[in-house]
Amino acid sequence: MAFDGIVCKAVASELNSLSGARLDKIFQPSKNTIVLGLYLNGNNYALNCCIDSGYYRLNLTTNSKPNPKVAPNFCMVLRKHILGLRLKNVYTIDLERVVFIEFEGLNDIDEIINIKLVVELMGKHSNIILVDDNNIIIDSLRHIKEIDNTYRNILPHFKYSFPSTDKLSLYDINTFNDFKKHVNNKDDIYKVFNGISKSFVENSINILGNDNLENLYNYICNIINNIDKIKLELSDKDYFVKLTENKEPFSVNFDLDNFYTEKENLNSFKIYRDSILKFILATLKKYNKRLLNIDSKLKQCENMDIYKLYGELITANLYRIQDTNAN
Repeated sequence: MAFDGIVCKAVASELNSLSGARLDKIFQPSKNTIVLGLYLNGNNYALNCCIDSGYYRLNLTTNSKPNPKVAPNFCMVLRKHILGLRLKNVYTIDLERVVFIEFEGLNDIDEIINIKLVVELMGKHSNIILVDDNNIIIDSLRHIKEIDNTYRNILPHFKYSFPSTDKLSLYDINTFNDFKKHVNNKDDIYKVFNGISKSFVENSINILGNDNLENLYNYICNIINNIDKIKLELSDKDYFVKLTENKEPFSVNFDLDNFYTEKENLNSFKIYRDSILKFILATLKKYNKRLLNIDSKLKQCENMDIYKLYGELITANLYRIQDTNAN
């Protein structure tokens, strides 16, 4: 299942229980990942913000990540502006894959300040953006200009604008009749409404045992109206959303952490394996070429003893060889 709007909203809902936590550590283990260290009631939490196109997500993590000795520029900006502040609120708008993480605290002159970290989780267009209380961009992990085939400037000093979409929100649909006006079949659901992934619709059909539109509508509404009761069911290659009455704290966050960490480790192993295999094949090719050259030279010298004998006989009998040009 994709990290869609439903999963994103469930993660934000769980993170809200950390309101009041102090942000006491920020580091950037890779070019696409920011880790925020939070402290609340004697417990430490690590919030992983990843915008890698293949593994984009936001979740609490218990897996350690490297802390570079030299912090990248954006990491330094975050430390300057939000380190030491307290987490105020975490929320999403409808089922959009955009998470707003609000921090509150005092500045150098004891004035209350509010700063937001906007985590946009939209595949290859994902980004992490720091904005002030006037919605002006302070900085972002990726700088995007409007001329780069986009409709927004994600640059310092520009006003932050929410990503636009042509899709509808399920929260604006009140009845099945309203729903039916926009949808003719199951495939229209994820094409018309934002935050709904194809894999979620297919899994819902598997759970229901049919693709009746009214049943699908009621099931999806039950899911999005009970976001705080969502849990994930993990498989080897995917995960699925389910409702549960007995839910452990941060279960969605930690299930995502386990799933994506294993996926990243497997991918890292494949990359390492492929690089080793590439090195071995290149080395074998080099030595095979060297062996071919040696074989070619040996072939040229296979009659060496005979030619040596011929040469010695010619040298020994040079006085008998008449100069044909002398006459």
